[in-house]
Amino acid sequence: MTTRESGDLPLTARFERAYRVMRSPSFLEMKGQIGEVPYFVLAYRPSDEPHVGAEHKRLVTRLRTDGIEVCDIDLWELANDLWEATGQWKQILEQESAFPKDVFSEGVGNVISPKEYLSPRIRRIVEGQQPRPQVVLLSNVGRLYPLVRAHTILNTLQPLLADLPIVLVFPGTYRQSPTQGSSLVLFDRLTDDDYYRAFDLLELENS
Repeated sequence: MTTRESGDLPLTARFERAYRVMRSPSFLEMKGQIGEVPYFVLAYRPSDEPHVGAEHKRLVTRLRTDGIEVCDIDLWELANDLWEATGQWKQILEQESAFPKDVFSEGVGNVISPKEYLSPRIRRIVEGQQPRPQVVLLSNVGRLYPLVRAHTILNTLQPLLADLPIVLVFPGTYRQSPTQGSSLVLFDRLTDDDYYRAFDLLELENS
């Protein structure tokens, strides 16, 4: 369960703790996660969004300077690559006003379906990186809402990638309860009550 201490940390302190956790051998070797997939959530306050990019870049740079192989994936950029790959993306955008909003959303959402396209592409990126990554960072999931939800990406990735740590950088709160399961609260407003087998990254330093 997320403690009040980790939930109250300012942005720079959150990423500093994330750095300490992610560079530790116990994290990279996934010790203590027997029987669980090594998926983690690095949550931050939505109000800190303007500064997250710089902190994220600094985190990746520090890990790589330490010799840790990081696969850094921007989910928004990945989605745009999938849309562009249709060869009709510009035409689709030009005709957006001609479609009902729900029809347009369904159409563009299908192109980045986590099960069919987004998660398999993430796996290919990870498997294609050499040297092999020791950790995967997923960012900008909030920009895909409501077309794609964070829990769907995690759930569809589990059968594809479960042998190295994956960290989802998340704008909101990750609530964990031993009785009610877990939920990702996007922007601290939109609750998704699905259960996912993930851990609060910042809590690992206290474990």
